[in-house]
Order: sequence, then C-alpha cells, then structure tokens
Amino acid sequence: MRCAIYARFSSDLQDARSITDQVTLARQYAGARGLTVVSVIEDARISGAAVVNRPGIQKLMSDAAAQKFDVVVTESLDRLSRSQADIAALYERLTFWGIQIETLADGQVSEIHVGLKGTMAALFLKDLAQKTRRGQIGRVKAGRIPGGRSYGYDVVHAENDRGQRVINQKEASIVRRIYEEYASGRGTLPIVKDLNREGHPGPTGRAWNLSAVVGSPKRGNGILNNELYRGVIVYNRQQFLKDPATGKRVSRVNPRSAWLRQEVPDLRIIEEGLWLKVQTIRESRGGPMIHLKRGPQRLLSGLVHCGCCGARYNIATKDHMRCSAQTNSGTCVDSRIIRMSEIESRVLSAVSSHLLSDEMVEAAVDAYRQELARLQSNQKISRGQFEIEIGEVERKFARLMRMVEDGHVDPGVAGPRLNELAAKKRSLSLELAREPICAPEVPSTDERQKYRLIVDNLRCGKIEGLADEREAFDLVRGLVRRIVVTPNKARHHQALEVTAGIDVAALQAAPDCNYGCGGWI
Repeated sequence: MRCAIYARFSSDLQDARSITDQVTLARQYAGARGLTVVSVIEDARISGAAVVNRPGIQKLMSDAAAQKFDVVVTESLDRLSRSQADIAALYERLTFWGIQIETLADGQVSEIHVGLKGTMAALFLKDLAQKTRRGQIGRVKAGRIPGGRSYGYDVVHAENDRGQRVINQKEASIVRRIYEEYASGRGTLPIVKDLNREGHPGPTGRAWNLSAVVGSPKRGNGILNNELYRGVIVYNRQQFLKDPATGKRVSRVNPRSAWLRQEVPDLRIIEEGLWLKVQTIRESRGGPMIHLKRGPQRLLSGLVHCGCCGARYNIATKDHMRCSAQTNSGTCVDSRIIRMSEIESRVLSAVSSHLLSDEMVEAAVDAYRQELARLQSNQKISRGQFEIEIGEVERKFARLMRMVEDGHVDPGVAGPRLNELAAKKRSLSLELAREPICAPEVPSTDERQKYRLIVDNLRCGKIEGLADEREAFDLVRGLVRRIVVTPNKARHHQALEVTAGIDVAALQAAPDCNYGCGGWI
C-alpha cells in the first residue's frame, strides 16, 4: 500500500528538527507495516488550530482526492489538526476517498479516536491559551511587556526575564519632539513631512505617515495614544480570535474597563503634564475619520492612483485631488493636483466610446456565454459531490442507529458519533443550498442601451431615468477598475490610463481591457 507522511510543528519557539524527527519515526513505522512512502508533506511554523491556512494539509487533501496514496501516516492526530470540527471533517473526507489514517501512537484511526483525541486536542488549546494569558498578566504586573517592540524602546534579551525594555534615546527624542510640536499647535501632517525631509525612519523603518503618529484612540495605538510614553503599560486592549472560515486571526477591541494598567516609571519618555495637554488638544480636534465614512463620496473615489509611486489619490480641495503619499508624508515627487470633474468627464467619455461600443459588448457577451457553459458544468459536478456525501452520511447514521437498536453498541458511546454525523449532514446541506442552481442571463439589447444612457447622462451631469444615483455609481464602478494619473513633461498636463474590467454586475461578462484615455489636461 502507498502511504503519505504528514509532519507539522507550530511555531518559531519549537525546534525545526521536530519535523525531521517526525518523518524519521514515520518512515520506520511505514517500513514495519510494509507501506511504500510515496510523498512527505510538511507544514512548518503553522498552528494546528485550523486547516485552511496550511498549504501542506491542503496539498495532502488534494493528493488524497486524486488517489495518490492509500494511507496517511502521522505522529499523532493533533499533527493533522487540534480542532474537533476540522479533524472530524478530515477523517470523513479521507474515509470517503477510501484512505486510512494511521498514527505512531494509536495505529489505524477509527471514529472513537477522532472523537476522543479531537476533544483532548481542543481542550489542550483552550488550556494553553489560558496559561499563556496568565503568564502575560504576571509579566505585566512585574513591569514587563508581553507584546512587541514599541517605537522609542529597545528589547532586552534576557533568557529568564523576557519582556524587559530600555529607552532608545535617539527614538525617544523623536517622540518628545512630536509631542512638543503637537502641543505647541502644529498639525500632524507638517510634523510628518519634516521628519521625512530630515531622513528620520519611522516605526517600520520606512518613511513616516500620518497613521503612525495619529493611530486609533479606541485601540490606544499610534505615537500620540501610546500610554507607555507616560510610563504606563496597558495590557488586554484587544483580543485575537481565529476565524474558523479563513484560519486568520481577527482583532477585537476590549472595553476599557477590561484593560490592565501597570506603572513603569523607568520607561517614561513624556512628562504627565505634556501628555495631558496633547490628549486635550486631540479631543478638541477630534471628528469622524475619513476611512469611517460610508461608501464612495464621488463617482470614482478610491479608483484613482498615482503613476509615480502607486499610492491612491485623495481629495485635496473641494474638486481637486492629489497623491496621498505627497499629502500624508511628502514622499512622492508629484505634487500636482488634478480636477476630479476632469477625471470623471474623460473616463466616462472613454467608457462610452470603448467599453460600450458594439464590438466590445459582443466580445464580452461571447466570452460570458463560454464562461456560463463552464460554470454550469462545474455546478453539476459540485452539487453531485455534495449529494453523494450527504447520502453517505445518512447511511452511516442509519447503520449506527440500527446497531444501537439491536444492542450491539452502547447508546452512551454512540451518542457523540450520532451528533457528529447529524452536524455533518447539516453542514453539507447548507453548502449544497449555497450552490447556485443557475447563472445570470446575458443582458438584453434594451439593457445594453440603458447602460449607455446611464453613462451618457452622467457625463452630462444628469441622472435621468434612474431609480437612484447609486445605480449609476455601481454601474460605472463595475466597468472601471483602476485609473492612473501620470504627470507629463508639459507642466499643466497629466495623462490618464484606465484599466477596465467588465464584470457580472455591469455587463455580465468577464474579459479585461486595458487602454489609455487620449488627450491631456
């Protein structure tokens, strides 16, 4: 029988030789069992709490679906996953493909192993998180910092006393300068531009920007919000949860009542009076942040980029835009502005004459028909796969129920497995319900004429014959993907390059078109 070996270790704190040891022991096990090793698959420095973010486990399942091996050999079940849901799903799919799981400790894995070991692994993760948190709280109360390095401080590497910091005098002088200039009435943008002009690297080692200084008062980050500068460690400002759908960590702000504060006078950089003065000024200048405003404010907001540095263009005045890198940090060489109305006029003209020409629309519709046929074929295969798996789960459930009724299995032992099968069926049924039954239809000739009318009306400054203005916005933003503004040698002229994509929301088609809008401003 062919076997694949899977090995994993979870973090930089563990020895990378762990994988080599796992593979060596797995090869010995396979040799003793008479198995032929056809592949060795590894995940290094990746947690076992989820499978979606592990390339190794994804390759293992892909190879399993392709029937490239008959057995998976791993050190223990928690190498595959520590999540109860994930390990059950892995076992179900591998069993469906006729592939066994064997571990060095337990041999061939059964449903009982999956249930018991999965529960133990999940409890281990929960216990580990609690112990880690308890250890971090202890370090905070001892005046140590459990997180990463803050600007203005250096990490002291002590094997038995982690979390120590000392003041970096060079960076601390920059922090004091920022606070003093802000307290004197200077705005954050002039401060940032001066720091970049003088060549002082920011917290990331690159140029300074507004967000590094202003940060978020709610999260307590940014130079002007960091209480460590006043000699106070703040712990538990936010918590990190792992999204089960993506496997990625998601941060959530904790209420201030849950924050833990510990005074560390030896790490004070800013005097208390200066700190309080800065916070008072911040509150007086406070207001809704631009990034929190709902939806695009103009037709092409967020789509315009700088041809010199690649940064987005932001509103500089009421009807003028400028490169955000020039505005926020002064790092872009292009300081020119361009009228938003001119960009809109030229882009709409190009959309009408290029994207909505008869030739382009017909090409898009032909491409869509081909894509539609492919999608319908894939949908049939996908729905059929789900229906097969649901049928298999139903048969297992009925077979186990019969064994309970006939007295061959104790109900207390079968209960968890029955619950697991019921949950699996619900999950598969939901996935099947999400599968689209049919694809959108190709737009009619009347609808295409409507698109042209919308664009022409927008170009003329009119919103006629529409249910609301948002319909027009959505149409154009579906047709236009990116606009690049590049300065010309002529001082007052700037070129526009438009990258357009006709998507399902606009013309129900897929091809991309790149073209330059002619003319100069």
